[in-house]
Amino acid sequence: MISGLNRTTLQTILCLITFFWFVAACQEQNRLQQVVAEPIEAVTIERIDQAWFELDPATRQQKNTQWIEAYGDVYVHYIEDVLRLGGVEDSLLDAQIERFVSDPSIQEVYNDVQSNYPNLDGLSEELTTAWGYYHRYFPNESIPKHIAVIGGFNAPAILTEHGVGVALDMYLGQECKFYDYLQLPVYLRNRMTHEHIAPFILKSWIETEFFDENLDATLLQQIVDQGKVLYCMDAIFPFMEDSLKIAYTSQQMAWARAHEEFVWAHFVDNELLFSSDPSQVAKFTNDGPFTVDLAKESPSRMGYFIGWQIVRAYMERQENIDLNALLDQKDAQYILNNSKYKP
Repeated sequence: MISGLNRTTLQTILCLITFFWFVAACQEQNRLQQVVAEPIEAVTIERIDQAWFELDPATRQQKNTQWIEAYGDVYVHYIEDVLRLGGVEDSLLDAQIERFVSDPSIQEVYNDVQSNYPNLDGLSEELTTAWGYYHRYFPNESIPKHIAVIGGFNAPAILTEHGVGVALDMYLGQECKFYDYLQLPVYLRNRMTHEHIAPFILKSWIETEFFDENLDATLLQQIVDQGKVLYCMDAIFPFMEDSLKIAYTSQQMAWARAHEEFVWAHFVDNELLFSSDPSQVAKFTNDGPFTVDLAKESPSRMGYFIGWQIVRAYMERQENIDLNALLDQKDAQYILNNSKYKP
């Protein structure tokens, strides 16, 4: 039958398949875009990154006590665990902070941060909208306080029970000279831009709030769980490009979409979905320059991309967009079966 089709007919069929897939995806996206964010108090971001360097030592010492009271665990975690300057009750803490801000290398980083982020008005607006959507879907969850810091390139963000710290030195752009000095790989530098701050924060928050790490889970369970996270990103950032939600470049996203059917067939044909072998699962879930066992042109974490499409297909069949119900459904096999997923 297929051999009897001419090339033009085959191209027409492929175009129709692509068209209907696109229409289905757009319908779900349009449904999410019809939801209105919950009005919330504007997100303010305390500029610790500026204050530490601009205040004189005596004033900074007074403010330090206020910051500990105001921002609690996230500020404490920043000092004690990210910068490792000692305990917040340590009598030598002020001297340690002064040593940090007086370091010529750190001062150079500070200057670059201030050049790139003279203000955070745009980020505050983006986070206010995102947390508004979050509050719409999770009305019983609290919204954390936010601080901006220089973290010495130790972490892109700080997440605690009640707070978020944005390490601005980790979002200075792909061409940042400091990333050259640190010899950071290209795949990491591609996502170290200001556009990635808000999606990284919300995605990390959802992962830590709603999921427990399970290293013994099957590949299917892990990719569906991450698919749930990414679907939450669809809901919280309904107008954002998919590439930013999953931290792919536009070229990587194009590869993932074009080869979705091939990757799914690889999982099925090699009976990988129900494997809990860490070495097998890691190939399709670990971060890196590409997905192991696939082409070097592929993005990493292709398993998560597939899980995302499974959850999208599942949610298309649900009458209501209920993220709590989605997260409460722990049976990945149930979600797959009821998604009717066929790339």
